Amino acid sequence: MHSNNTIEKSFTTEHAMLFFKEIEEVAAGSFAIHAKYAMLRDIFKRIVNQALSQTSINFIGLFAKVDYLMKQLDVPTDTAQLIHDTRRMLNAIHTTSEDELTTSLPHDLKATTLLVELLCESMAPTSLTAYFPTTNRKRRWSKLDAKVLRCVVEYWDDQYIYATEEQNASSVKVCYGTQNEYLWLGGKADWSYLKQILHKNTQINLVHIRIEDGVYMPELIIYEPDYLIDITAVASCFETYAESPYVHLLNMLKPPPNTVHIHLGNLAGQFLDETIHNKHTSFNESIIDFFHHNAISLTSCEDLKDTQTVARFYSDARQQQQNIANLIGEVLPQEVKEFDARAVVLEPTFFSEVLGIQGRLDLLHVKNGDITIIEQKSGKGAFVPFPTDDFNPNRPEPQEKHLVQLSLYRALFNYEFGKRADQLRHFMLLYSKYSEGLVSIANMPQLTLRAIRMRNLLTWLNISCTNDGFNILTSLTPEILNRNHLTGRLWVQWVRPELERTLNPISQASTLERAYYLRFLRFISKEHLLSKIGNKTKDDSGFAAAWLDTLEDKRAAGNIYEELTIESFGENGDTIERLQLKFSTARSVDTSNFRLGDIVILYPYRHGEVPNACAQMVHRASISNITEAGVEVVLRNPQTDHRLFLSAEDTRWAIEHDMFESSVKSLYSGLHSFLSTPQPRRDLILCQRKPTVDESITLAGDYGAFNQLVLHAKQARDLFLVIGPPGTGKTSFALLNILKEELTNPNANVLLLSYTNRAVDEICSKLVESNIDFLRIGSELNCEKTFKPHLLCNRATTCPNAHAVANLISNTRVFCATTTALNANIHLLKIKHFDLAIIDEASQILEPHLIGLLSARTSITQNSISRFVLIGDHKQLPAVVQQTAEESQVDEPELHAIHLTNCRLSLFERLLTNCKATDGYNPHLVYMLTRQGRMHQEIAEFSNIEFYGSKLAVVPLPHQTLPPDTDELSELKIQNSKYKYPNGIVQILNAHRIAFIASPRVGNTTAMKTNQVEAEIIAATVMQIFSSTADSFDEAQTIGIIVPYRNQIATIRNAIDAAYRTMFGNADSKHDEAQRNKLHNITIDTVERYQGSQRDYIIYGFTVRHPYQLRFLTNNTFEEDGMRIDRKLNVAMTRARLHLIMVGNPEVLQQDETFSRLINFAKQRDAYYDIPAEKYCAGNFLVNTDKE
Repeated sequence: MHSNNTIEKSFTTEHAMLFFKEIEEVAAGSFAIHAKYAMLRDIFKRIVNQALSQTSINFIGLFAKVDYLMKQLDVPTDTAQLIHDTRRMLNAIHTTSEDELTTSLPHDLKATTLLVELLCESMAPTSLTAYFPTTNRKRRWSKLDAKVLRCVVEYWDDQYIYATEEQNASSVKVCYGTQNEYLWLGGKADWSYLKQILHKNTQINLVHIRIEDGVYMPELIIYEPDYLIDITAVASCFETYAESPYVHLLNMLKPPPNTVHIHLGNLAGQFLDETIHNKHTSFNESIIDFFHHNAISLTSCEDLKDTQTVARFYSDARQQQQNIANLIGEVLPQEVKEFDARAVVLEPTFFSEVLGIQGRLDLLHVKNGDITIIEQKSGKGAFVPFPTDDFNPNRPEPQEKHLVQLSLYRALFNYEFGKRADQLRHFMLLYSKYSEGLVSIANMPQLTLRAIRMRNLLTWLNISCTNDGFNILTSLTPEILNRNHLTGRLWVQWVRPELERTLNPISQASTLERAYYLRFLRFISKEHLLSKIGNKTKDDSGFAAAWLDTLEDKRAAGNIYEELTIESFGENGDTIERLQLKFSTARSVDTSNFRLGDIVILYPYRHGEVPNACAQMVHRASISNITEAGVEVVLRNPQTDHRLFLSAEDTRWAIEHDMFESSVKSLYSGLHSFLSTPQPRRDLILCQRKPTVDESITLAGDYGAFNQLVLHAKQARDLFLVIGPPGTGKTSFALLNILKEELTNPNANVLLLSYTNRAVDEICSKLVESNIDFLRIGSELNCEKTFKPHLLCNRATTCPNAHAVANLISNTRVFCATTTALNANIHLLKIKHFDLAIIDEASQILEPHLIGLLSARTSITQNSISRFVLIGDHKQLPAVVQQTAEESQVDEPELHAIHLTNCRLSLFERLLTNCKATDGYNPHLVYMLTRQGRMHQEIAEFSNIEFYGSKLAVVPLPHQTLPPDTDELSELKIQNSKYKYPNGIVQILNAHRIAFIASPRVGNTTAMKTNQVEAEIIAATVMQIFSSTADSFDEAQTIGIIVPYRNQIATIRNAIDAAYRTMFGNADSKHDEAQRNKLHNITIDTVERYQGSQRDYIIYGFTVRHPYQLRFLTNNTFEEDGMRIDRKLNVAMTRARLHLIMVGNPEVLQQDETFSRLINFAKQRDAYYDIPAEKYCAGNFLVNTDKE
C-alpha cells in the first residue's frame, strides 16, 4: 500500500485503537438496528475526517472524501468498492428496511474496520473481527441512473475523461470530444474548454447518459455541480463586449447600482405582483408604497435629483403599469388558453444539483402538469441596427442575456424535473416597456449549451480565484476584456469608461494596498465557497448539505424542520403572506438551530418520503415565530393561489436554512471601495500613519468614573479602541457616555453599529431610556417589538413625499443598525455624514464587514464616517469563520508588517496590536474597562486570574459580595423529601457561588454528542433552583444552561420534563401548565448563542465523553502575554451573576491544561463534588460546609 505522509500524520495507531473500540461497542451493543447504524455512520465520518484533517483540500461530500483516500492509499478496486458500499449504505439508512440493515450490518462493521486498518496499517483485535461475516456481501449497486451520474475525475486526454463514478465506485470512460454528438450537436457546440479547467478530483455530473461500447456519452457535463450558480449570474456574462466569466467577476466588485433604471425595474416588478394579486391599486398608491419600501435608495439616487428625470420616471412607470395590466390581464389569457391568474406562483425558487444552478422565476404557471414561464424585463430589447420593413418599434427583439435565462430555466425543468418538451408549453419574456412586449421564446439548444459552458467556466473561475488568488485582476484591461471587439459610441462613451472605473483603482493602488485588497478578496471568496459546499471543520455545513446530507445528518445538526403540516395561513386581502405550520405529534423536543428572523426555504413532500429541496419549487421565507407547537413563517413573495398550501392529506412540509448571496456581494464591492477612499483613511486602516490625537479638546459633560474614557475617545480624531471584558458595561456606560458627549455638539451625527440584532436591541433600549431619538436600519423580523416604531421603513410611512423622507434622514442625529443591515443599505452613507461611528461587538466583526462602511464617501474627498470607536473584547468569542486557521493565514510579509497575520482576526484586534507597546497599550487610543458589575466576585475570580491578568475588580454591587447563604435558596426546605436533612444540591448552592459537579465517564451510546447522565444532573439542579425561586422565577433572567452540542439540548429538556414529573407528579391544572411553560422557556443553548447574555444561575454542561471531543470544545484558544486564553470557557463562565454550576467528566476534561486548572481551582475552594449521579439527582447527600 502506498504511504501518504499527510494521512500518516493525521491518523495514528492511537486513533486506530480508539476507533476499533468504538466499532466493537456498536457490534456488541444491544441497541436497535437503526441506532447502531446511526452510531456507525458517526464513526465512519469521523474516521474519514480524521484522516483528512491535515490536508489542504476542501472536499464536497463523503463520496469525494472516501474516493480521495482510496486513491491516495492505492487501495485495490475490489477493496475500495467494499468501503464505498458501506458509505452508500450509511447514506441510505432512512430508506432501508430493518431486515436489510440487520443483514448488512456485519459487512459494514467489517468495511469500516478495514478502512481503519488501511489508514494506519494496524490490525483489528480478534474480539472485533469475531463479529465479521465469513462470506462477501451480495452487491446490489449495479443499476445506473441514466438521468445523472456523479463522478470524480482521475485524468483526461483530448477526447475522454477517465473517472470514478459514485454508484459503484467503478472506473468509467467518458467521451467529451467531438465523437460525442449529443454534446457537440454536430459541431454547433464546443466542449474542448473542459480540458483547460479539469483537474484531478474534480467532481462532475454526467447528465442523460447513453453507453456505447462501454463509453459513456452524456448530453451535458456539469463541472463541480454542488457549487450552485445563479442563473442571473450566468446570463450577466453575456455582454455586448464579451461572453466571459470575467464580466461577472467585475460586476461583483462594482458598487451596488442606484439608477433610475434599477428603480423602474423594481417598480415594474411591484406592478406585476399587484396585477397578479388583483389588487386594483392606483398608480399613486403604488408609487407611495414603493417609496416607503425603498426610502434610502430613492433618496440617495442621483438621477432622481433632476426634476426632468423624475417627471420622465413617473411617465415611464405609468406606461409600464398600463402595459403590464394589459399584457397580463388581457393579452396573456387570449394567447394562452389555459392561463389562470389564480394558478400563478410569483418568484418561486428552484435548486438544481443536476445542473449546478439555482434560479428564481418571476412568474410560473402550472396547470395539469403543463408549464408556462414568464420573465419580466423593464428595460429595452436588443438594439436593432438595420431595421427591416416589417420592424415594429412596439415589439422588442430579445436581448441575448435574457434568452440565456429562459434557456437555463427550460433546461432546469427538462433535466432536473424530467418535464417533456410538450409539457413546457410557453416560455415568454415580458418587456413591460412595450405595449406589445410579450415575446414567446422557442427552444434554443445551441444557446443552452453556451449557457452551460458559461456556468461551468464561471464555477471554475470562482473556485480558481479562491484557491490561487485574484492576481488576474492586476492584468485585466478594457481592451483584453473586449473579446467581441466592440467599437463606436457605445464602447467609447459607456462601456470602456465603466470598465476603467472598476479596473483603474487596482492598477493605481500601492503595493501594500493591492496586497491587502487581493488577500481579503481571496478570503471573502473562500468564505463564499465554503458557505456553498461546506467546510472541513464542521460536518453538515454549507448549502450543498441540503442534498448531500442524509435526513439523519440534518436532524442531528438541527438543520431541518420536517413532518410539518399547515395549520393556517395569514392573508392580506387576496394574498397569502404568513403560514402557521404545526410540528408532528411524534416529534420530540426542539433541537433545531433555527431562530427568529432566520431566512429559510419551505417546500412540500409526500409523507413517508425523504424531504428533498431539489425535487420541486421552494418558497423563500423568514421565521417570524417558534413555539412548542409549531413555527410561523413570512413568505418573501406572497402568493395568490391558495391551492399551493391546501395540500393533500399525505403532504408534509419541510423547512431548511437558506443562503442569500446579496450579502456576500456587498463585501466584494465594499472591499473594492477601499481602493478609492481618500488616502488618509487608507493609510489609517493600513497602519501607515499614526492616528491623530488632539489633547486640547475638553469635555462638555460630566460622566463621573468614565470621564477619562470619554475624554480620550473625544480627543482621538481618527480611531479609539475600548476593551470591554464581561460585565464591564460596554453598552450601558462606554457606548452611551461617548454618544452623549458627542451629542453635546448640536451639529453632530452619530452612527451606532453592532454585529448582532440582539446587541442593537440593547443599544436601542439605552437610547429610549436616555430619551435620545434615533432611526434604526433593518427589518421588522429582526427587531424587538418595542423598537419597531424607530425603523426607518416604518417612520417613512408617515412622510408624504421624497422631500419629507430626505428631511427625516437629515434631521435625525442618531442611526443604529447591524453591520449586515447597513452594508445592505450602503446608499445611506452617500447622503448622510456621521461625525462618529461607535461599533459595539467589534471583536466579533471580520475586517471585510467593516471596511466598506469605513471606506464609504459622501464626496470624492470626504469619508461618510469621520471618526470611529471600536468596542470589543478579543478574549471573548471571535467572528465565526468557515476556514481553518491555516487556510485563512496570511503569508505576505508586507501584511505581517501591519499586523495582518490571519484574515480571521477582527479589525479591532489588528488595530489593538498596532496600538500596543512594550509597556502596554497607548492610553490615548486604547481604554480598558476594569470594573465589572455582573458576576459575583467568586465567580469572576477564575476568568480574572486566567484570562485578564487579575486586572478586573467588582464595582461592587450588592449581589457581588454577599455570601451564597443569603440567597432565596437558604430558606428552602424541600417538601415531600424523605431525608432528614436539606437537599444536597441546595446545600451546594448555599455553600458556594461556583461549583464543579463531576459526572461519570459514559460509554458508547447512540448519540456521541449527548450525555444522558449529565442531562439528569443538570435537570435535578434546575428543579431545585426552580422550586426555590417559584415566586420570583423569570425564564429570561433566572436560569441559563450552556452546552457545546445542539443534540444535548433535547436530552436536557426531556430530563427536565422527567424531573418535573418526579417532583410534582402529573398534575394537569392551568397552574401546572404555566409552570411547565416556564421551564420549557429556559434558554438552553450553545455558548456562541449566549455571548452578550447573562443569568442569575448558569449551568455549564461540558457534555464531552471522549478526548477527541476536546478539540471542538477548545477550538477558540490563543496565547497572549504567556497566558492561554480559552474564549469559549471565558464566555461560558462569565454569563453568571449569582451562581455558576459546571458539570463534566474530570477524566476527559483534565487532558486539557485550562480545564485541568479549572478543576483544581474548584478543588482548592472545596467546590468540587464527586457524588454518584443517582444520589446527586435525588439530593441524597450531605455537604460539609465548615469553613476554616
